[in-house]
Amino acid sequence: MSNFIKIPLVLALVTFFASGLLMFSENATRDKIAEQKKTLLLESLKDLIPDALHDNDLTQDVRLINRPKLLGHRKQQALYIGTLNGTTTALAVPVTARNGYSGDIDLMVGIKNNGEITAVKILEQHETPGLGDLIVTNKSDWLKQFPTLSLKKVGEKNWKVKRDGGQFDQITGATITPRAVVAAIKQALLFQQEFLNTEKEDKEDTVK
Repeated sequence: MSNFIKIPLVLALVTFFASGLLMFSENATRDKIAEQKKTLLLESLKDLIPDALHDNDLTQDVRLINRPKLLGHRKQQALYIGTLNGTTTALAVPVTARNGYSGDIDLMVGIKNNGEITAVKILEQHETPGLGDLIVTNKSDWLKQFPTLSLKKVGEKNWKVKRDGGQFDQITGATITPRAVVAAIKQALLFQQEFLNTEKEDKEDTVK
């Protein structure tokens, strides 16, 4: 076989195997990330909907929702519902901040029936290490300013970072990331209000 034919053939084979290896690696990584995200979510549910607020199996009381405008969803997400003696007591609301500095930020917001936040958990983010990623709990206490707060306590107009005239601290050198997360949390609170109102109307219709 002449070099004229051999070299392109070898290059083609190398490219083929390299592409296959890359695809395999990408699929394996994607599955691993999805599994890690699932594990983190299950651990986070303990804080989002504490045991004292429910007597049901949170992994069974799940409602799939897709609210791109209100909650930034790009696909169906799982809404976890906590109930006590059959009555809804808390929600773990999935929300996506699409305007993070480095792309989407997926988080869950735990909210009690009175509108107060129990906890906020970051499920996935790609923010700048040492700056934007300080929203993650194991890297700073930034998320700890939200529990016990509600739209009623803070007011919708003040549900912004201080740089924008709101109540919440930003992160030094990284305003875009906290601004996106604060806005996303507010949207989760608005969804919770909508959910409870709809649930109330459904019960009233059933009684009638």
